[in-house]
Amino acid sequence: MNSIQQFLNQRVSYHVHELSLPAPNQQQMTDILQAAMSTPDHGKLKPWHFVVINQARIGELINLLQNAWQQANSSLDPQRAKRLASYLKQAPSIVLVSAALTEPSPISKQDQVFSAAAACQMILLAADALGFGGVWYSTDAVELPNVRQLLGLQDKHQPVGFLVLGSPTNPRSKARSDVSEHSFEWLGATQLSPWGQSETVNQEATNEHS
Repeated sequence: MNSIQQFLNQRVSYHVHELSLPAPNQQQMTDILQAAMSTPDHGKLKPWHFVVINQARIGELINLLQNAWQQANSSLDPQRAKRLASYLKQAPSIVLVSAALTEPSPISKQDQVFSAAAACQMILLAADALGFGGVWYSTDAVELPNVRQLLGLQDKHQPVGFLVLGSPTNPRSKARSDVSEHSFEWLGATQLSPWGQSETVNQEATNEHS
C-alpha cells in the first residue's frame, strides 16, 4: 500500500466540537477549494458554488439565521433552531457547498448535484492533506425558511453540504469496514457473488470437471 492509499484509508471526520482554531487561512482555503476543481464533472458544466464563512462572521450569521427562522415560522421547534445554532457557533470555519444548476441542460440535474457532492469529499481530503480536519453536515440550516437569500443563494443553487473545517483538537484514527462486506461481482443475469469469492467458485468448478 502506497502513501496515498494510506492517506485515503486514514481519513476521518471530526465533529464540530473536535475542531478548533486555527482554521485554514485565505491561501490555504484557496488551495483546498482548488482541489475541488478536479471533481468529476459530466458535461464540463462546472456546477460548483462555494460560500466561505470565516469564524469572525459566524456569530453574525447565527443571529441572522435565528431571526429569519422565527419570522418565517413561529411554530418552528425552538430546540431545532437552538441545536443548529449550537453546532454552527462552534465552527472554526464553514464552507457551504451547492450545485449551481444549469437548466435546461442535456446533463441531468442529478448528475450536477452528484458533482457538487463529490466536491465536498475533495474539499475534505484537501483539508486533511494540509493538516486540518473537517466534517460534512447536512443542509438543514439552509433549508429552513428565509435562509437562502441571507447566504446569497439564487434559485439555481441547490445546497449539498455544510463543511466545517478547522484544526483537530485530538487527532485520531477510526476502524473501517472490510470492503468485502459491501462489494460484489456480477456473474450474469441476477447473479451476484461476494467480492473475492468468484475465483474460489471458479476454481472449485474447474476441479469438479478435471
